[in-house]
Amino acid sequence: MNKQILMVMPVMKGGGAERVAALLMNEFHKCGHHAEFLLTSSTADEVVRRDLDDEIPLILLQEQISNKVKIIDIWEKVVRLYASFFSRIFEKMKKPVPSHFAYLSFMSQYGKEVRQLRTLMKNNPNIIVITFLQPSIPMVVLAARGLPNKIIISERGDPERLMKKRYGKKFIEKYYDRVNAAVFQTPEALATYPACVSKNGVVISNPVKHDLPAVYHGKRNKNITTFCRISRQKNLPMLIEAFALLHKEHPDYRLRIFGNALNEDDRKVKEHIENQLKQLNLTDCVERLPFSATIHEEIIYDAMYVNSSDYEGISNAMLEAMAIGMPVVCTDCPIGGAHATIQNEVNGMLVPVGDAKAMYLAMKKIVEDESFAETLSHNAAKIRETLSLNNIAKKWMELL
Repeated sequence: MNKQILMVMPVMKGGGAERVAALLMNEFHKCGHHAEFLLTSSTADEVVRRDLDDEIPLILLQEQISNKVKIIDIWEKVVRLYASFFSRIFEKMKKPVPSHFAYLSFMSQYGKEVRQLRTLMKNNPNIIVITFLQPSIPMVVLAARGLPNKIIISERGDPERLMKKRYGKKFIEKYYDRVNAAVFQTPEALATYPACVSKNGVVISNPVKHDLPAVYHGKRNKNITTFCRISRQKNLPMLIEAFALLHKEHPDYRLRIFGNALNEDDRKVKEHIENQLKQLNLTDCVERLPFSATIHEEIIYDAMYVNSSDYEGISNAMLEAMAIGMPVVCTDCPIGGAHATIQNEVNGMLVPVGDAKAMYLAMKKIVEDESFAETLSHNAAKIRETLSLNNIAKKWMELL
């Protein structure tokens, strides 16, 4: 029986969670289900649609919301000031924000989006709503209260951090009872959520893209590569520090960083990296490149893929690098996506978060032991089948 499925996310800028959501919706569409994608925070000029099938409708919620100034807008601003004032008091005391203050703060900021989503769901009672990421998850949960729609949330970040925030544990315990099912990337993520959600939780990994280049095993060049958004989360300064140690012993190796800085904070990180490279005299041996639509073809012969994140869901870049046969080195970061995928020194290498020396030693072992690197390559590529898009989409369909 064909289903109506609506995917709700904040934005579509080419990030990992957005890519997974798009791949799943493409697969549902191919199976004959009616699939639609809705963005709660994007405007048309911000959308990067490269992963979503052109036949799937893309709804921009902000285009449906009236921006006329009304009494309700003034009232919401007053409520927001009130709720934010008291919420900040609790935050400064490092105490959980009471759920009613968090609710008022959220609704005064996102009330228009919640009301618009509620209208959409009320008019389509049979539609199944899947929602990824903050703040779209609480928008959908609050909008669905009292409605018959099936609601599935999927936490893609580090819930340990979320629990400490304003719309964290107290808020979730109070208002997330409406959730029918919750998908997590790792058992650790599921265990972090309150029982009202985790009791309906299931662990489903990210899928591997189906259109990757064929697996490569063989002689490799002397490039060490990462591709990611340029952000604090990725801890690229630690990677550069590790590479500096390796470069002293192997000056013929180069580091390549593919990625874009998407906002002001990201640009500050990029500036910090540039200054770090100058201080370490690495400007000429570290390439900073924009993200490429043909990234996998460009890196497939490289010596290894490295991931230095401080926290991560399951890195799509890591999965894709493994699936094309690259040796990989990753930080064993929360929420456990790396160690759920990598068996250390079997199909990849795990290093502690923030440990530049450990990352240097892991890279050094791959560089200096060609047989070991080839073993990692062969074992890594096996995830291409186990985490295929078809297999992962089937697990989602069973849940739906």
